[in-house]
Amino acid sequence: MVSDYVGYLEKGQIPPKNISLVHSQVSLNIEGSKYTIDMVRRGPGSYRLRMNESKIEAEIHTLRDGGLLMQLDGKSHVIYAEEEAAGTRLLIDGRTCLLQNDHDPSKLVAETPCKLLWFLVSDGSHVDADTPYAEVEVMKMCMPLLSPASGVIQFNMSEGQAMQAGELIARLDLDDTSAVRKAEPFHGSFPVLGPPTAISGKVHQRCAASLNAAQMILAGYEHNIDEVVQNLLSCLDNPELPFLQWQECLSVLATRLPKDLRYELESKYKEYEGISSLQNVDFPAKILRSVLEAHLNSCPDKEKGAQERLVEPLMSLAKSYEGGRESHAGVIVQALFEGYLSVEELFSDNIQADVIERLRLQYKKDLLKVVDIVLSHQGVRSKNKLILRLMEQLVYPNPAAYRDKLIRFSALNHTNYSELALKASQLLEQTKLSELRSNSARSLSELEMFTEEGENMDTPKRKSAINERMEDLVSAPLAVEDALVGLFDHSDHTLQRRVVETYVRRLYQPYLVKGSVRMQWHRSGLIASWEFLEEHIERMNVSEDHMMDKTMAEKHGERKWGAMLIIKSLHLLPTVISAALRETTNNFNDAMTNVSVHPATHGNMMHIALVGINNQMSYLQDSGDEDQAQERIDKLAKILREKEVSSSLRNAGVGVISCIIQRDEGRGPMRHSFHWSAEKLFYEEAPLLRHLEPPLSIYLELGKLKGYENIQYTPSRDRQWHLYTVVDKPVPIQRMFLRTLVRQSTTNEGFTGYQGLDMGTAQSQWALSFTSRSILRSLMTAMEELELHMHNATVKSDHAHMYLYILREQQIDDLVPFSKRIDIDAGQEEAAVETILKEMAHEIHASIGVKMHRLGVCEWEVKLWMSSVGQANGTWRVVVTNVTGHTCIVHIYRELEDTGKQKAVYHSTSAQGPLHGVPVNAQYQPLGVLDRKRLLARKGNTTYCYDFPLAFEAALEKSWASHCSGSTKSKGKVLLKVMEFIFADQKGTWGTPLVSVERQPGLNDVGMVAWRMEMSTPEFPCGRTILVVANDVTFKNGSFGPREDAFFQAVTDLACTKKLPLIYLAANSGARIGVAEEVKSCFKVGWSEESSPERGFQYIYITPEDHARIGSSVIAHELKLSSAETRWVLDTIVGKEDGLGVENLTGSGAIAGAYSRAYMETFTLTYVTGRTVGIGAYLSRLGIRCIQKLDQPIILTGFSALNKLLGREVYSSHMQLGGPKIMATNGVVHLTVYDDLEGISAILKWLSFVPPYSGGPLPIVTPLDPPERPVEYLPENTCDPRAAICGALDSSGKWLGGIFDRDTFVETLEGWARTVVTGRAKLGGIPVGIVAVETQTMMQVIPADPGQLDSHERVVPQAGQVWFPDSATKTAQALMDFNREELPLFILANWRGFSGGQRDLFEGILQAGSTIVENLRTYKQPVFVYIPMTGELRGGAWVVVDSKINSDHIEMYAERTAKGNVLEPEGMIEIKFRTKEQVECMGRLDQQLINLKEKLLEARSTGAYMIAETLQQQIKAREKQLLPVYTQIATKFAELHDTSFRMAAKGVIRLVIDWTNSRSFFCKRLHRRVVEGTLIKTVRETSGDQLSYRYAMDMIKKWFLNSKNVGGREEDAWMDDKAFFTWINDPGNYAEHLQELRLQKVLLQLSKIGDSTSDLRALPQGLAALLSKVEPSTREQLIHELRQVLN
Repeated sequence: MVSDYVGYLEKGQIPPKNISLVHSQVSLNIEGSKYTIDMVRRGPGSYRLRMNESKIEAEIHTLRDGGLLMQLDGKSHVIYAEEEAAGTRLLIDGRTCLLQNDHDPSKLVAETPCKLLWFLVSDGSHVDADTPYAEVEVMKMCMPLLSPASGVIQFNMSEGQAMQAGELIARLDLDDTSAVRKAEPFHGSFPVLGPPTAISGKVHQRCAASLNAAQMILAGYEHNIDEVVQNLLSCLDNPELPFLQWQECLSVLATRLPKDLRYELESKYKEYEGISSLQNVDFPAKILRSVLEAHLNSCPDKEKGAQERLVEPLMSLAKSYEGGRESHAGVIVQALFEGYLSVEELFSDNIQADVIERLRLQYKKDLLKVVDIVLSHQGVRSKNKLILRLMEQLVYPNPAAYRDKLIRFSALNHTNYSELALKASQLLEQTKLSELRSNSARSLSELEMFTEEGENMDTPKRKSAINERMEDLVSAPLAVEDALVGLFDHSDHTLQRRVVETYVRRLYQPYLVKGSVRMQWHRSGLIASWEFLEEHIERMNVSEDHMMDKTMAEKHGERKWGAMLIIKSLHLLPTVISAALRETTNNFNDAMTNVSVHPATHGNMMHIALVGINNQMSYLQDSGDEDQAQERIDKLAKILREKEVSSSLRNAGVGVISCIIQRDEGRGPMRHSFHWSAEKLFYEEAPLLRHLEPPLSIYLELGKLKGYENIQYTPSRDRQWHLYTVVDKPVPIQRMFLRTLVRQSTTNEGFTGYQGLDMGTAQSQWALSFTSRSILRSLMTAMEELELHMHNATVKSDHAHMYLYILREQQIDDLVPFSKRIDIDAGQEEAAVETILKEMAHEIHASIGVKMHRLGVCEWEVKLWMSSVGQANGTWRVVVTNVTGHTCIVHIYRELEDTGKQKAVYHSTSAQGPLHGVPVNAQYQPLGVLDRKRLLARKGNTTYCYDFPLAFEAALEKSWASHCSGSTKSKGKVLLKVMEFIFADQKGTWGTPLVSVERQPGLNDVGMVAWRMEMSTPEFPCGRTILVVANDVTFKNGSFGPREDAFFQAVTDLACTKKLPLIYLAANSGARIGVAEEVKSCFKVGWSEESSPERGFQYIYITPEDHARIGSSVIAHELKLSSAETRWVLDTIVGKEDGLGVENLTGSGAIAGAYSRAYMETFTLTYVTGRTVGIGAYLSRLGIRCIQKLDQPIILTGFSALNKLLGREVYSSHMQLGGPKIMATNGVVHLTVYDDLEGISAILKWLSFVPPYSGGPLPIVTPLDPPERPVEYLPENTCDPRAAICGALDSSGKWLGGIFDRDTFVETLEGWARTVVTGRAKLGGIPVGIVAVETQTMMQVIPADPGQLDSHERVVPQAGQVWFPDSATKTAQALMDFNREELPLFILANWRGFSGGQRDLFEGILQAGSTIVENLRTYKQPVFVYIPMTGELRGGAWVVVDSKINSDHIEMYAERTAKGNVLEPEGMIEIKFRTKEQVECMGRLDQQLINLKEKLLEARSTGAYMIAETLQQQIKAREKQLLPVYTQIATKFAELHDTSFRMAAKGVIRLVIDWTNSRSFFCKRLHRRVVEGTLIKTVRETSGDQLSYRYAMDMIKKWFLNSKNVGGREEDAWMDDKAFFTWINDPGNYAEHLQELRLQKVLLQLSKIGDSTSDLRALPQGLAALLSKVEPSTREQLIHELRQVLN
């Protein structure tokens, strides 16, 4: 298993998901029996084998000589194996045994998944060995199947059937039966055997064994978890464990320890050892540690390190037991947790295949490490179970000790970890609750006061301090109410009183009557009472003046009372209730003596708190067990139903009773509300309000949820948010409503210190207002809750709604940031507050909208009360709809009283919102069509098509903001006007024209929508128009049917006609497929034999009745049976619906052609926002320019269909086939983006380089980067293309500018053919296309195809400055794109040539190079070829970019240091300055050689041959010595032929341009050529395209030189840009010449008419038609002039 897995990784493939590294099955044939054994790995070399319900355990170790040592039942066996023809022969302890190969030729089975086409022989006939008996289809290929032996064949399958691997096709009755070796399955079981190795019963050995088993579980192996945990816990709890561990450790080290140390340790240890059996003696860890430390301190420095290493095991054991057995258990559990997290954190939040790919690259040298990690991850279910058990047993009693690990567990994000993350979060919350409880107690106790302020603090001061502390707790955004309930039974009565008062103040915060809380001790418990207002007096929408007129009586009329009883036992309840009612009503009536109170109202509240851990109620744990909760409710309800209790409560006007049950340390209290039921006449529990205090439930507007059944409640961990999960009907959609009260802490320290808010966000929050901060903090908490439940199916929601109610009154200053204080004019308050609230909502959305969208939060609403702002006083509501995460719609409402309905309603102040006039407490409606469609699109990870216009608007705002760098130039300007296109008639099909309409989104009846967008962009502030067409992925999956195709073609044709840019937003599932449902529901089958359908069928038919009904959908013939039954046998199914089959393909063909044509005629761009399939993928390529979202694939066939075809799990996702890893590296995708806003921004950025329509003016802007700036980036050895283009930062962080404008370069096709860099930038504000050359060696990675088992990943190095087939194709592609976009072109040419190896020629380097030439030849805009600093251009590379290819448009330049020639100098001297010539050169230049040669001649002439020989050798030695230097000289000599000055001298380049001045030179030159080009275009159009480019150019030059501006020096004058621009900017200078050209054009056209008599006859009619079209005033003038000519 492991070697298979490693094999995949070595090839660069991702192994299939279904390979298990733990489980496998083997079949063994031994002496006619077949043993099938399931094998499970329990560790490296440890196995559990199962057979027929019996099991044994074995351990296996590999021996040096290739044998295996097996331990079984406590004994050892040695095994050797040898392969033979008949099978595998085993030698076990010297005895042999043969594992036979399985061979049964009588069964003919399918080897791979395939389709049986037909049999080639008849059933029951005889076939010979190796003859074909059937044909099958595998992966669209037909293959014969051969018979393995001879015999009579019997078919088991019918023709046309699809088969899986291993299925039986036919049987053979063999001629020779001896060929079969049949093995019968073995049904017996293993003998009963003990464990492989003996296990000691001692505690420390059992502990080590169970700890090892736990580590094996975490490594992915299989063990019995319950057993392991039980053993581990019992061992860790055993007091003997440390003593035995110490003894074992000491015995190992005894001989190596210094004598005195050993003696001391033993004596200290002996003191305790004897009494350890008494069970209660702690291990003397501290004493032993101090002995060890004393020894280490006394060691000389030299030996210290060695001694430390020696005693390390003893030291770590002593340290782990310092805090007792618990601390040792903690150390072990922490280590196990770390083992789990180290693996699973890698997989959290990531796709498994990506993680394995990353690990493969990380551990290339050691792939077994990857196998270990994957093996561990495969056992994630068992691991989770183990960790959960450890959490319950060891972490639950003391979670604070494990805080760091728990935080990491709660951050795990994947379905696998949902239960674990939830458990960890709950334990974390438990630590927070205990902390909060002790902090609250400390805060309210007086002890702290004295220590802080000194003993003699006077009482009023102390009172106000305590009051402040209470207020702090009341407004803290934490689970204060739960912490306070835990202190209800505190032994300190003063503290208890304060706790209760704080609790009451928190519940009734805005409505409590100040100073009305009273406490009273009763023998059974504490009774508290208070008064509150049912509706906050000032909260009605009236101004301050009216308030004063209200009499005191009216104000008091709304007063109610509340009471709280704190009791320890339920049977005391009736007596305490009557005492409380007596007390409370007396107090209340005393206070209200002067007011007539109507007792009929029942708004009074009673709270009953049951405290004390010993009360029997708290034992009914609320573990989610409904029965126990019910039992508790029944007990309470029973008491409240007793006649006396219920009637006395009722008479006292108590409408609601709340019961609070206190629980132990770790858990929050439970709450139940009982409401008086008028029908049943008793108090009954309200399940919706369970877990909530009644006053709070009113603020949370839970009544709005009453329309739903089965509401499921989940509290947030800090109890501040209440999550209600419901299911929407009729289409079941899980929705969640989250409600909270926003508490705003008055002081910034105090309790918010315990918030644990991320400080990173806290910093940026100071830019926000006080209100924004509190809303944002609250929303962040809610999102953490949603993240936690993201993988929990019962709570996870598709659509969430958040409601926040801010309790404190907000002042105008709270709404604006501290830095932005504002003054509001009287009378303008309402409008001002509305604007501020709107801005605030947008601001909050900007910081968390994306995360909200990911978590499915589609709407949030804030209710707040404004005071002291005149007209704007009262309740406001902000409703924000989160559309795409980046865009939102904000509506601001006031709450007004609707006099007719006597209800508060939403009231829009300015623009009417969708909720205008709706009652505030109206129930929530099921999701509308639009929301459902948005949800559907979000599930496909894309944006709903009708939300894209909003995204365009957001992206436009972003581009204006960056253009004006902060200043809001776009304010007040309409950035985007959108008109939707629809078919002109209802039935719209091919050829139907489009009309533009304004209508609500989501009304489309075609799966394709389109808009005409008029946008104001920084390049075209007055507006430019584009056409956008998008798939509607919510309409039949975004598939292409005939109507979609017709619509797409109509939009494409419109774009071509109007020459407007066309943007296609792709998210589809390819061509539509369908069947005729009307036939499917009623067809019948004509069986071969009616009685046995398995024999196959002959035809499909329908009955005469059905034929009469659906005859038009089919082509059928009548068949009369002998039984007189008539059947219509189906020959063809046509179907009544259009769009079931081939008609979709012909439509796809039509739009493919149309979109391809659009690329040639106008600007096309495809943005893949969702999965795009089949024809969708082809359109992405046919439009050429393509942007892909990183998580969306471009594919032809789905991965599961391919797997089916290949017959195995080869591909695991669509992304593997067509994700960015493939498409961005093969040249299909130009840019990749993270999300839709980035995608739309990239589209707008691309459009900013493109004319507004085909043939229009270039989008030129004033550059922010000065054109005169020198180029500061200086290449040293090689020229970095990106730094040369857009600049770079140097080592000190200073920016060094490149040639083009700063921050304007957008690189495209970055991942493909990386030896060439292509993209768009601006130069002096003018957009240009750029091709530059990478000088570094790049690695091309060719991925392994999992579909081919033998394919490997290949890494091919590609040298810089060389054209390869892929980079030459990329260059040609970029040239074609730039030409179509009408961009001037810059080529920073730095190539040494083309790569001409065999593979390169085979892969088409010649074709690609030729395409470059062709695309340059047809280039219509200015082209600048510049050889940069340190650059070179040689051989074929020069040829394909030479200016003579297109001398009208291409200009060549070179930098001073640039080089160019046919060959490189080294190659040149091999041919033109060879060694022989270098030697001759030496002979000419080296004085020593000249002298030696003269002596040689002399010696020869005198005949001194011995001397001549010696001289000859000296000459050779000298030449050899000088040769390297002369090779350098020759190279330098050749190099001097390559300089830029020689190029200029030969006229092959126009000028030599210095690198630093290149920017300013090219800015001017580009501007000049763009202006010239515009006039040339006008001249050629005027002349009816009769003139060539060169001729038009000469003509303009002549006009310019003949004009009065110019003196003598002709060439200088023509090069004078200033004079030229002055001349050209005044059209009067050449208007006459243009008129002349028009005259010649008309003359030419008329003379052509004159050449043909038939054309001449048509002239009068033609003239008449022309005159009728012209407007009257011009017509009169024309006729008058014609008359003059005729006369």
